[in-house]
Amino acid sequence: MNEAALYHHASALQRRDAKKIFEECMKRMQWRADGCDRLIDIGSGPGSVLMEFVYPLLPHKFEAMWGTDLSEPMMDFACRNYGNTERTHFEVLDITCTQLPEHLRGQFDHVTSSYCLHWVKDQKRALQNIHQLLRYSGGDCLLVFLASNPFFDVYIELSKTEKWGRYMIGAMHGISPFHNSDDPGAEYSKLLQETGFVDFSVEIRKNIFVYEGTQNLKDNVKAVSSFMERIPEIQHEEFLDDFVKALINMKMCEGEINASNFKFIKPYTLFVVYARKPSEFLSSLNAATNKMAKRLD
Repeated sequence: MNEAALYHHASALQRRDAKKIFEECMKRMQWRADGCDRLIDIGSGPGSVLMEFVYPLLPHKFEAMWGTDLSEPMMDFACRNYGNTERTHFEVLDITCTQLPEHLRGQFDHVTSSYCLHWVKDQKRALQNIHQLLRYSGGDCLLVFLASNPFFDVYIELSKTEKWGRYMIGAMHGISPFHNSDDPGAEYSKLLQETGFVDFSVEIRKNIFVYEGTQNLKDNVKAVSSFMERIPEIQHEEFLDDFVKALINMKMCEGEINASNFKFIKPYTLFVVYARKPSEFLSSLNAATNKMAKRLD
């Protein structure tokens, strides 16, 4: 997913959901009384969602906002287009790294993420790092990512074919680990609890998005598919054609494939997660108090 300009152009679904959810849910964030909040975003991609739908919602006096992404080309695109924005920084970061950079650890009041974490296999490590990004005194996070998506089913089917299988070895690494879960909300709630978050809510939203026209659908697949980088460029269009045909076979399309009335009706489910990190000092104090009480008993 390194084609930053294409993703910027072909991310209507992601932009629609991010705008709605951030406007609705960021009101729940526990903003500092002095307004000098620091926020870091995980998986910012080309930076457009962060700058258009998060930045305007920050307190007027906010101290700093960081956009991060695993992809260096994405961060280069964000820096070129938004790097001169006041109090805004962009940096390459792997949210599943074994050790966070020292200048980021414990430096933020808030963590946000939109349409990124479904790519992460080690969900617990990601949450541990999000927890560590937040201040020692506490903070909160708002995370939006896919639980299930019909694109994932197509990846699985194409990975079984002789034509595409060799490029899609380990296809499950490009699919949300919650895609086939019977209760994704309960699974994620357990992870939040295990990593020390409190006062969390995990909502699973059922949504629908309609792609008008074959090219719009292909552009989106090309922008978000992690498998395109493995396939020789000369075969990209053939892969996209087979991808569309697979969706047609799944009875998820209307109209003729090359006609103006072609539509792909995409049902999907989305995580909307809010969670808070408590003050580590107070948590340690409470733990010590409880331990002492048990000894006295």
